[in-house]
Amino acid sequence: MSAIELILTQAKFIAQQCPQPSDSSLERAIDGSLSGIVTYIKLANGEYQTYSRFEDDVWVFPASKSTKSTRASRLKLNFATISDTQMKRMAKWVVWNKMKENLAVGSLKITLSNLNGYFKWVLSSDTTAKQGLTAFTSNAYVKFVNTLTSTRKDEIKPLAAITKAQKLFALEDLYRYCEAFDFVKEHPWSESSASEQAGYVGEAYKETIGKPKTPIIPGGVLIPLCQFTKSYLDRADEILTSAKRTDSLLLRDSCIFWLLLTTGMRIHEVLGIKRGAYRSETKDDTTYYYIETVSEKTHTGLAEWIAPQIATEAIDILGQLSAPLQAQLEQDVLNAKEANDHAEVHRLEQISDHICLAKSLRKNNAITILSGTTITELRLPNLCKQIESDWNLSSHQFRRTFANYAVHSELGDLRALKDHFKHWSITMTALYAFNDNLDAELFEELLREKYLVEEEIKQDWFELDSPIAGGGMAQKIKKVRQDGEHIKVFGSLQNMAKAYSSSIPIRSTGIAWCTNDDECRCDKSEDCEHGIVDKRHLPYWEGMLVQQMKLMQLDDIGEAGRAAAQKGMERCEKVLTALGVDVEVMKQEINQREHIEVINV
Repeated sequence: MSAIELILTQAKFIAQQCPQPSDSSLERAIDGSLSGIVTYIKLANGEYQTYSRFEDDVWVFPASKSTKSTRASRLKLNFATISDTQMKRMAKWVVWNKMKENLAVGSLKITLSNLNGYFKWVLSSDTTAKQGLTAFTSNAYVKFVNTLTSTRKDEIKPLAAITKAQKLFALEDLYRYCEAFDFVKEHPWSESSASEQAGYVGEAYKETIGKPKTPIIPGGVLIPLCQFTKSYLDRADEILTSAKRTDSLLLRDSCIFWLLLTTGMRIHEVLGIKRGAYRSETKDDTTYYYIETVSEKTHTGLAEWIAPQIATEAIDILGQLSAPLQAQLEQDVLNAKEANDHAEVHRLEQISDHICLAKSLRKNNAITILSGTTITELRLPNLCKQIESDWNLSSHQFRRTFANYAVHSELGDLRALKDHFKHWSITMTALYAFNDNLDAELFEELLREKYLVEEEIKQDWFELDSPIAGGGMAQKIKKVRQDGEHIKVFGSLQNMAKAYSSSIPIRSTGIAWCTNDDECRCDKSEDCEHGIVDKRHLPYWEGMLVQQMKLMQLDDIGEAGRAAAQKGMERCEKVLTALGVDVEVMKQEINQREHIEVINV
């Protein structure tokens, strides 16, 4: 195609596009005469492929407008479910305006769903249908929304405040964009808002944004899952050469498990990884790996994630698993080009070379990207079944679990789990500070999790029934938390704890917390001026007690060794007693468990 022909093609196409929202296009939307192309792709040869037009009842979006793992059915907006002609026109106008504001397809689907729900309620009564959008009918709709419930795991609950607010936003959208339509008479709540009407304000709003709802995968589930899935990665070469589909699926799921667990990626980011899309970098004799993929959540685009070596191994294994599918995909591209099926060529080129390819049984074994919904709702829960756990595992739990474990590792705790993370030392602050390509939102989530963990630790220190031991700082906290008059000044013990704890730095020494704001090399943190030992350290001190008891049983350590072991036992007993432990009972339990003769010091 010559340059002149290309210009003419572009000009012709632009002329067919639906116009930008304006007064004249609004008038045409009201009378139903507005038309034009709304979704399309540009082909490699400079021509265009139309997907849908404004006048169509179904708007289809190209694969490039959403994440790689999005199902084709979720790339469609169906206006045909709205029976009333004027209401359908309003819904199209609202969605079209929001498209011009660059809302994602998923957000547009939610907007249409909430509009559809409102319109169905309106049409359920002749009165509301005749009156249209008024303050009176809006108030009635609020009362209706307040009666709605949701069912999850056979448990019926009222809708959350944020869900109610989203339903009520539809009324504000109608007033904002469709005031010129006959149906819209007045603002739904002129001196209020959808959020206020839904109760999504004040404490309800603070609770929603301040407390993470996603659960952390408990250690009792996570450790067996790590062991089970790691065994599949260790047998990857054997499984790749076998023809057992079940083992291949579990190997694939295990690789995805480790990518989610060790990077903090969202599921669509994992499913968007291409073969070999990682690099390594060595700093101070430590090798760091960076995985590249695309993030659609915050329109970040191409970004990198810090990862341990096991994550890159998972990528290579998934690349080998998907090799036959990649070969079929390349043949399918050639076939689609011969058939001038430009939409199929575009779809296949969007997913080519990705590590999570699959076949769609519902579409004649067409090559596609694994569905994030399938992974979350079927494959991850299946991993739990393999270890006989009833934990409801889903992909979004990994992100918070990653953040929580990374923060604990930074504090120096949970070191026993480092084996499962391939001894990955996480010093993220510096790495994120010097790399603009890393996922900034994940770093913010790490910091948020760090604050949550630190606040929980410090709040426990100020609880009257929470035993703590240590030097000067621990004694000051004990004194403050018992001062009733002091508590009254702050209104509550919790407020007082927040006021004090905000200025207390914290890091872990493994067997205690150090509150020194400078580097501290003290090896007796339980006696140090800045040291605090709390209930979280009980397992460590019990373990140390076991070690000293075993040492006392040895015949070849000499008097000096025996004296050191006895001193160590006294140290452990002192701390454990301060934490409210009956040391003699603990010794008896250790004796039964470890078969050690109890020696009273």
